[in-house]
Amino acid sequence: MFNQNRNPWRLSSLKQLVLLSFLVVVTPFGALIYYATNALVEQSAEGRVLAQQALEVTRRGQTLERLAEDITRSARQYQVVKKDEIKQRLEQFLSEYQQQLTVHSFLLEDPQSLQPIHELLDVFKHSHQSETGSLLNLTRKINQQVDQILDKRLHALNETAQHTQTQLSTLTLLLLAIEALLILFFSLSIIRPVNRITSRIQALGTGEEYQGDKVGGPDELVHLEQQLDWLTERLAEVEKEKQRFLRHMSHELKTPLTTLREGSDLLADQITGKLNSNQMEVVQLLQNNSRQLQTLIEQLLDYSRLSQNEPLTHQDTAITSVLQEAVEPFKLLLEQKQIKLSVPSTNARLLTDRTMLVRIVGNLISNAALYGSDNGQLTITIDDNNEQLCIDVINDGPVIPEHDIPHLFEPFYQGQNRRKGPVKGSGIGLSIVKDSAELIGASVALIQNASNRVGFRISLSREGFIQND
Repeated sequence: MFNQNRNPWRLSSLKQLVLLSFLVVVTPFGALIYYATNALVEQSAEGRVLAQQALEVTRRGQTLERLAEDITRSARQYQVVKKDEIKQRLEQFLSEYQQQLTVHSFLLEDPQSLQPIHELLDVFKHSHQSETGSLLNLTRKINQQVDQILDKRLHALNETAQHTQTQLSTLTLLLLAIEALLILFFSLSIIRPVNRITSRIQALGTGEEYQGDKVGGPDELVHLEQQLDWLTERLAEVEKEKQRFLRHMSHELKTPLTTLREGSDLLADQITGKLNSNQMEVVQLLQNNSRQLQTLIEQLLDYSRLSQNEPLTHQDTAITSVLQEAVEPFKLLLEQKQIKLSVPSTNARLLTDRTMLVRIVGNLISNAALYGSDNGQLTITIDDNNEQLCIDVINDGPVIPEHDIPHLFEPFYQGQNRRKGPVKGSGIGLSIVKDSAELIGASVALIQNASNRVGFRISLSREGFIQND
């Protein structure tokens, strides 16, 4: 299944890609080491040959100078004594000198430089006479020429070594640059699909749709992408089932709850007959808890709608009407707990999603009513400045513990403080407030948490104002 639509040049396995990248990176350096080793071996051999030649030339030069001195001395002795043994010794010295000079001559660039020596040797052979110091001087000149030739060869060998060193340095730098590019290429060949997989996982975690390119790359990563496709489909199905479950359960719960509320209202209005004080207390308890259950169901529905990213509907909204609509469902609860309500009057208007803003303020008022102290006070204030409009909801009640503050807006988190009454909270009220505020470009923050006072602030950008009389 992995071979479908595969590029012919693409390696099919991550193992193959890693192995090829290793070989591509290592092979050029292996070739460079082989070339450098051969060059060093050749130059080392040339150096040994040159050193051996220099040693032999030095010894031969010393021999020629010694023979030159012997020939000159023997010639002088023969001129004085005229003995045959001296003549034989002279001829032997001449023969040895001639042999050494013949070997020496192979190193000379110009053989004609030996002509004066050959002429002088002929004089010695035929007349057995010598010119004082002439043969020794000529021999030393020849040795100097040979030394210069060896110096030239040594200099040439040094230049060759320097050239080889420069060439190896250049090749090394060039290979390093090429290797860096190859490493970058192969790294990107592996990192790019891995980054795409990371992006897919992040999009999957946030519930967003992945808009990037296909992962591609080796088969292992392609297979992982296919697994992510399967997981994405499964999560989408689970999300649909969850939303369907929430809708059905909310409907199934609201139907009997509505009947329960209607019945308790009839009893409270004493339509079916007059109730005594104990019976009326039970009816009020039914009314109170049925309203709390309705609030929980509505919060679950709100959370479900937020997770589906419902589109916003911006409209000209009067802030006063929003506050009145948000407070209305909780008036009876506030009266029962004898909480004094203070709502300001303002002419400010805003271009925003009215439903979302009512949801935000309503959840803050619900929290204040449920967690607030009996016989306390709930204060709503409006602060209209040049940059933003702030709505503060402040109530009397137990302060929030420090360790709960960082988790206030996390869904389903319930801190140390518990709401009063038999019906427990769901822990999603403030989460709905935060998510709804972000959708309309607002922010919510805890602004007061001391002296038995807890306050939250909704900050709305002034860019959305329609008018502010």
